[in-house]
Amino acid sequence: MARWVSRVDAMFHLSEREWAERLDVLARFCAEVSIDPDRMIAQARSDRDVKNELMRRLRRFAADLHGSGSRPAHDAENVVRSFFIHNGARVFVRPYEYA
Repeated sequence: MARWVSRVDAMFHLSEREWAERLDVLARFCAEVSIDPDRMIAQARSDRDVKNELMRRLRRFAADLHGSGSRPAHDAENVVRSFFIHNGARVFVRPYEYA
């Protein structure tokens, strides 16, 4: 968590409200997949299939939360993708199938 927050904040200088929103999205996604953030990153970094499954679940999570294809859904996905990227779990901005 600290790595993500420090790297993103160094680039964007987010307000407390903006961080609260981002942390809420991440916490809700972690609850949805029943994995704490550190374990989620460790699993995603060690197994590409696990990472891809998490990205598929992220798409479903964001669509369920905000409606498929909506701007808020896209923004929610970006929050979690940012967390992955800044913690060394490379992700692609391509549609992950819902399967």
